[in-house]
Amino acid sequence: MPESTIVPPAGTASSTQRLRDQTATVKEDVRELGRITKEVSREKLQEAKHVAGEYLDKGLDRAAQIEDSVVAYVREKPVKSILIAAGAGALLGFLLSRR
Repeated sequence: MPESTIVPPAGTASSTQRLRDQTATVKEDVRELGRITKEVSREKLQEAKHVAGEYLDKGLDRAAQIEDSVVAYVREKPVKSILIAAGAGALLGFLLSRR
């Protein structure tokens, strides 16, 4: 019996090559999208850090203002301040002891 060889249909080789070329293009596009995504993520993280730092600074400033207000109030009315602190401590102690 003669050996038969399989001959691919006409146009198959070029279709296969086009598929390979397109696959390579898609792979490169996916890599590029990955690089872009990484870059955008870094930028957004830097923005978030900057905003968080601003909020922290504002919070610290506000805490310092409250501290100054409390100190001024205690200096103006020391007896009243002691009575308020004692009342708050007694109330807190009562609530915690009920557990």
